[in-house]
Amino acid sequence: MDFEESVKYITEYPRFKKNPSLDGIKALLSALGNPENHIKTINVAGTNGKGSTVAMLASVLSTAGYKTGRYVSPFVLEFRERMMINGKMIGRKRLAKIMSTVREHADALREQGTVLNAFEVTTAAALLWFAEEECDVVVLEAGIGGRLDATNAVPEPILQIITAVGLDHTAQLGSTVAEITAEKCGIMRPGCTLLTCPNQNADAKAVMINKCAELEATFVMGSAGKGRIVAQSAEGTDLLVGKTELAIPFGGEHQINNALTVVSAVDILREKGFVISDEQLIEGIAAAKFPARFEVCSKDPLVILDGAHNPQAAAALASGIKKFLPEKRTLLCGMMADKDCAGVMSTLAPLFERVIAVPVQSPRAIAPKELAALAAPYCKSVFAAENAAQALDAALAALNPGEALVVAGSLYLASELRPQLMRFKGKSEN
Repeated sequence: MDFEESVKYITEYPRFKKNPSLDGIKALLSALGNPENHIKTINVAGTNGKGSTVAMLASVLSTAGYKTGRYVSPFVLEFRERMMINGKMIGRKRLAKIMSTVREHADALREQGTVLNAFEVTTAAALLWFAEEECDVVVLEAGIGGRLDATNAVPEPILQIITAVGLDHTAQLGSTVAEITAEKCGIMRPGCTLLTCPNQNADAKAVMINKCAELEATFVMGSAGKGRIVAQSAEGTDLLVGKTELAIPFGGEHQINNALTVVSAVDILREKGFVISDEQLIEGIAAAKFPARFEVCSKDPLVILDGAHNPQAAAALASGIKKFLPEKRTLLCGMMADKDCAGVMSTLAPLFERVIAVPVQSPRAIAPKELAALAAPYCKSVFAAENAAQALDAALAALNPGEALVVAGSLYLASELRPQLMRFKGKSEN
């Protein structure tokens, strides 16, 4: 297979399985020689903040000299973004070679009646690559949940992290924060160390503490209250933690919690024998990259790209909008129909003079007219557009100095429109 055939092969698998379990991924990994047994992993679950936390922690470990794998879901720019080593995506030819091996065994298992989904096949490919490259450590972001997530097939992670928990993927994980947290706590092992973010939801925290007691595990809350803001803008925050000043490269108050979680993770890893200096911590966080997280695509006029796709992420985005954006602002938004579109619109739409609902290139997307109807009670000027790229061009052309445009609602939309925004950024800086 070549690269394009590899990606097409993965997308032909279903997104979910009717009867989810770890049996399929474990069978596939076994057929591949159990690559997961040859790498040290840090498993990260949560509703929001997983990707940013993974990006910063992996960057710190790479800066400290460790050959560091990073696995995220979903991608924003292109498929290869999902698996990186020391910040570099897997090569197209290498992915094709890895996937040819995975396909051979996955097809054999399918003939025997083993059911796999797309995330399991991708995770197996990533773990095989990380093992072949002899990574020192791999930071794995769970796809959905934790207990039955493919990343949980790793036998003994050296650290488990759960970021902010909220209501998302309720059809798969449960209808309450407590139920969802219980699924995410499935990444834990007896006697492990569980790290969670500062200001974690109270119901989620209670579930975690009870689970730690059950498993005789150590519960660690991220460095809550230990950070003092030195300077802040839409592009990031300078944060003083003890005597260490961190330059967080992602905007928004919620990124402070994610960075403090990384600081606590580094403390735990040091206790486990990792050698990471304060200077490497500072450099690693500052060097972290992750697109579509309150990403400033242009400064004048101000254009923000964010993958906020559930009410919790929308609330975090709203906080940044109120703090850093001018009063005159436009929202261009597209979402998946299986998300809480009404909840996101009730949070974001009141903050804008104009809302433009656009289609997203996915069979799961909500129709622009339906999304516009959900925004209409909260904003006087709401439009439904038939083409996202054309709508973005029109919105950018209409922007005046002192105004702002926010593109949000789905990482799929961010992936589709980011190249267009980067071209606009290039023009705006000339």
